[in-house]
Amino acid sequence: MKKILMVLAPRDFRDSEYIVPRSFFEQKGYTVITTSLQSKSVGRFGYEVKNDLLLDAVVSKNFDSIFFVGGGGSLGFMGNNVMINLTKSFIKEGKVIGAICAAPRNLLVWGVLRGERVTGHNWDGNFPKLCKENGAIYEDREVVVSGNFVTGRGPKAAEEFSLAFVDTMS
Repeated sequence: MKKILMVLAPRDFRDSEYIVPRSFFEQKGYTVITTSLQSKSVGRFGYEVKNDLLLDAVVSKNFDSIFFVGGGGSLGFMGNNVMINLTKSFIKEGKVIGAICAAPRNLLVWGVLRGERVTGHNWDGNFPKLCKENGAIYEDREVVVSGNFVTGRGPKAAEEFSLAFVDTMS
């Protein structure tokens, strides 16, 4: 059985970007494990998740993929070296990496999307510029699959993103 690690910000993750993908993943028969910097995460609209693991206890080899739930809180991982190194381990092991909404910005800044096609939420008008500055190719689409990377624009893309992520894992 495949295992997906879902990364949640401690606060202000986008509720629907967690709830919708998780339901798709579980319907497919995948095991979902949540992680964060704290034992409980609270979404922008109040949805609460009791996380299964704290971030520093995660070992990439125990999972088939990693998925970064979006929302403004996800940007709190941008300078987190544990998260950066963990993500690079997933990439080195050839595993599927997913990020939606604000979360693809972290992957861009970490330098792991160089040469990849990508999308993400462009609330400030700077996302295409950020892609260019970090060597990625911006696509103005709801969902983009590029190799083992799956990125999504935001809450409206949650279902399409989930299907693309599942297809990429197959």
